[in-house]
Amino acid sequence: MLTDLNLSLFLAYKSITKGNKGTLVLTIFIMSLIFVNLVFTASIFLGLGNTVNNQVINTLYGNIALEPKKDEKYISDIRSLEQKINSVPGVTGISSQYVIGAAFSYKDKSGAWAIRSINPDDEKTVTIIHNFMIDGEYLSKLDTDEIILGKEIPGGYGGDLEHLSLGGVKIGESVDVLFNNGVKRSYRVKGVFDVNFQQSNNLAYISQNEMESVLGFNDTASLILIKTAETGNEEIYIKKLLELGIKEEIKPWTVYAAMVKNITKSFDMIALLIAVIGLFVASVTIFIIIYVNTISKRRQIGILRAIGIKENIIIHSYIVQAMFYAISGTIIGLFIMFLILKPWFIEHPLKFPIGYVSLLIVPEKVSINTISLIAAALAAGLIPSWMAVRETILEAIWGD
Repeated sequence: MLTDLNLSLFLAYKSITKGNKGTLVLTIFIMSLIFVNLVFTASIFLGLGNTVNNQVINTLYGNIALEPKKDEKYISDIRSLEQKINSVPGVTGISSQYVIGAAFSYKDKSGAWAIRSINPDDEKTVTIIHNFMIDGEYLSKLDTDEIILGKEIPGGYGGDLEHLSLGGVKIGESVDVLFNNGVKRSYRVKGVFDVNFQQSNNLAYISQNEMESVLGFNDTASLILIKTAETGNEEIYIKKLLELGIKEEIKPWTVYAAMVKNITKSFDMIALLIAVIGLFVASVTIFIIIYVNTISKRRQIGILRAIGIKENIIIHSYIVQAMFYAISGTIIGLFIMFLILKPWFIEHPLKFPIGYVSLLIVPEKVSINTISLIAAALAAGLIPSWMAVRETILEAIWGD
């Protein structure tokens, strides 16, 4: 058994080293590009999904959100509730908010957007909006007649829905706001933010004190955002919150990212399709290389069989060649991914409407792609070599 394996390896070694060097280099190069394509496609789609998830968490809902009990409009006694939440180990931030729809008007332009009220100091512990002010300043706790706007609202900041904006509100100018409860106020625009996520850029923010004066009551909220030290363990935190006797609706961020799940499924299907095509190309490439090799060495194969070399040894030698192409291409592809593409994308992430996207390389995906490419190479090497040894020895040596 060991002798047969050694002989297969020897025949494969001689075939590779004595063969055309240009063909060898080109074949390995093609395998490396196919491997890079497999890993890159999966990684960029994973990066897209990861970016959207982070945007939902860091700009909209935190890791966990509390909503009012069923049939109730607001969460009451929020100060006591916040103390309970803060007692849970791993909770790093809490932001209680009112969320209300409003009609905005500026000169002859108008539109409807949602307004969230915040305590700016608390909000900074949950979301990252304060880090993305592109004009003006962030809110302060005592602001009562000022507002900050997502870049989709004022106009003039390169929004995706510029035609629906207010047409060019500048910092320091005032906008009129008619709240859903009929209260109308005028606010000075203090700042404009851009988190590169359209859903977040369609929001406006005022201080909690200002919203309480609009609504006429306090110590309530319509939404409480909770930031945790880790993402992915939300169910553990939800269990702890329930154990504290919290009766409000408790929802993880994944509930609000249902749209993202559908997008991710679409990305997975596209990545799978591209992977199948890539593996098919790899199989065909190796098949052609091995097939041409067996045709050109038809007489040599016949002579080997005539002197007593077993058929399975010849087949295994060609399978080893195919595996050599695939493994060499994989190794080079790994160097390209981890030493060139990954560092480059970290420094130069792609800008999408959902945020900045970099490669998310998951070891499990890399392993699957590696195994798939090697399996494709194995099949591509087996078929033509098996076809080659089906001929009789005389047919192989002298032709038909």
